[in-house]
Amino acid sequence: MYFAVIGTHVRGKSASPAMHKASFKALGIDAEYIALDVPREELPCFVQLARLNFRGFNVTIPHKEEVMKHLDAVAADARAVGAVNTVLVERNLLVGYNTDAHAVYRLAGPHMAGAEVLILGAGGAARAAAFAAVKAEAKAVYIYNRTRGRAEALAGEFAEKFGRRVEAVGAPVRADVVINATPVHDAVLADLKGAALYVDFVYIPTPRTAMVQEAERLGVKVIDGVDLLVEQGAQAEKIWLGVEPDREVMRRAVLQFLGKT
Repeated sequence: MYFAVIGTHVRGKSASPAMHKASFKALGIDAEYIALDVPREELPCFVQLARLNFRGFNVTIPHKEEVMKHLDAVAADARAVGAVNTVLVERNLLVGYNTDAHAVYRLAGPHMAGAEVLILGAGGAARAAAFAAVKAEAKAVYIYNRTRGRAEALAGEFAEKFGRRVEAVGAPVRADVVINATPVHDAVLADLKGAALYVDFVYIPTPRTAMVQEAERLGVKVIDGVDLLVEQGAQAEKIWLGVEPDREVMRRAVLQFLGKT
């Protein structure tokens, strides 16, 4: 069986191959997992090749929204999110899921219930985070993005779709939970004073991003990019193979890849 992660600039940088290979080995599953750089214009071609050659694949920047156009079916949660990061290939049919949203909800859901949540970004990861916040019944969800129009479009879509308080903001506001759904790793993007939890999607080049270090300095609880990567990856393997993988095996493999062990 073959699996992959697709995106741009993922070869040699994504920890997903190391993580899934270690998990497959621990489970006694004969499978390979590779990272493939797929330019936007080649996405339709890859998807058709995947029908015949892969059991499943993960999707990362910049394809999480675009890939939905090329799938045969999309799970209800992923359709509500408006982005797909995991695809199951079954009988040559492609079915999309969103395990990012599952990971954020599972790890941060209790902290978001009744809380004000600030999401940095407006792409596929931000959509997953916003859906998790809405599902957790957050009091309010604020979306900040450098391109104000994208934040407004996402906030308007989710407010109308779910009937919840989702607003675009012109600058990062203080919140109980702050989620970085951008690739930025080397800058402090928001004020974390008073926050109870900080969540970061970034794990490359290091999970100790500038924002994670700021959260630690202030004594704010952290869910870092490795935590999210492992949880979404474990859920992906459940979808692909119907197994419950060992998350500690996966975590160790990620940290080894990053040179942290």
